[in-house]
Amino acid sequence: MSQEKIAILVDSCSDVPAAVLEAADMALMPMNVIFRDRAYEDRVTITPTEFYRRQANEKATTASPTGKHIMDALERIQESGYTHVIAVCISAALSGTYQETQLLAADTDLTVHVINTRSVGIGSGFAAIYAAQLRDAGKSFDEIVAEVERVTAQTKVFFYVPSLKYLQAGGRIGKVAGMAGTLLNVKPIISCDEEGIYYPIAKVRGTKRTLGKLLDLVNDAIGTAKRVNVAVCDGADPDLRERVLTALKAAHPNVVDWYAGDVSPALGVHTGPGLIGVGVQVLD
Repeated sequence: MSQEKIAILVDSCSDVPAAVLEAADMALMPMNVIFRDRAYEDRVTITPTEFYRRQANEKATTASPTGKHIMDALERIQESGYTHVIAVCISAALSGTYQETQLLAADTDLTVHVINTRSVGIGSGFAAIYAAQLRDAGKSFDEIVAEVERVTAQTKVFFYVPSLKYLQAGGRIGKVAGMAGTLLNVKPIISCDEEGIYYPIAKVRGTKRTLGKLLDLVNDAIGTAKRVNVAVCDGADPDLRERVLTALKAAHPNVVDWYAGDVSPALGVHTGPGLIGVGVQVLD
């Protein structure tokens, strides 16, 4: 299948760590992050650090990548001589990016498969990372598509959210709405259900117990699997990320690959600073 030249396209909400994105030469579709002064391109014209600093005092909103951003990315891919594209998007239930990418891809000469990860953050990014690994191992386009779709269905994501304030304000609260403001000091852990909609998988009082619960959820997701990758991402709390990573590494010495990164501004709009996201990708 040597005539296939396969590109990986990923939206910025998929939180692929910057070094991995660069090494795999992935193309990025930036979400729009909007502050009062202007719209920024997620991870392109605004960094996570700068975003969380401003969010403390200013309200932010988001919008899906514009058709122009997606089209630009596809055109650049085509100009670079690629023939095939695996496009990875966060849950179609949370963003219009998946549908928009499918529509626009049909207008190009590229062979494009768009993956609805039904997940978000690194839970979605794992699909792009795996696609790049399979491509580099010489798999054909069809083989990569089938394998990434299979593993995507076995990938879980868990977010520890210190405050519900931002999810409420952003209206992206999905099935988390019922618990908003009901209990003091409750720290929800949010996941994506089968349809790719946010829901509270656990509600725990106090930070310490919540982090304990997060580790339990990761244990359950790994189960008896032999081949697993794990990633930990943070929203402006690298110290907490390191603590979680250290605890997980001690509990799961057999994990194949570990990843660490930050949570994109476009997700941070809805979750606020201080969150920790853990992705578990089961390859078995």
